[in-house]
Amino acid sequence: MKETTTVIEIKTRQAFRAELGSLEVPLIRPRPAMVLVYSRHCPSCEQIKPLLETLAAGPYRERVVFYQISYPIFKLFQPEIKVEYVPALFFLDAHGTQSHMYGTKKDEIKTGLDSLFFVSNGVFSEIYDSLH
Repeated sequence: MKETTTVIEIKTRQAFRAELGSLEVPLIRPRPAMVLVYSRHCPSCEQIKPLLETLAAGPYRERVVFYQISYPIFKLFQPEIKVEYVPALFFLDAHGTQSHMYGTKKDEIKTGLDSLFFVSNGVFSEIYDSLH
C-alpha cells in the first residue's frame, strides 16, 4: 500500500509514543526527525506544510522522518514542553540531541536540517536550496 503523504500526522498518544517516544527525554533514533507543531487557521503553518512535504518526498526522504502534530494534541501529550509560537519545528538528531525554532525562516530551517547530520559545510543546505 502506497503512502499518500510523506509527512506523518500524529493524532493519538499511541502514535506519538511509538513514533517519537518523548521530546522531554533525549532518545537515540534510527533516523533523525523533524516535527512540525502547527495550529489550524495559522497562515504560516499552512505555508510551511507544503515545504515539509517537498523536503520529505525529495532528497531528505531516506535521511529524515518528518512528522506534524497539531498544537492542542502536542500540549496534551507533552505538557511540560513550552511552545511559544506556531509553527514550531523540533529537530531531533539520531543521537538524542534536539533543537527547535519558531516560524518559517528559510535559513533557520536549513540550519536545523544541517544540525541533524552534524554537517558544518552546508552540504544539506545545498540540497535544501535546490528545492527553491
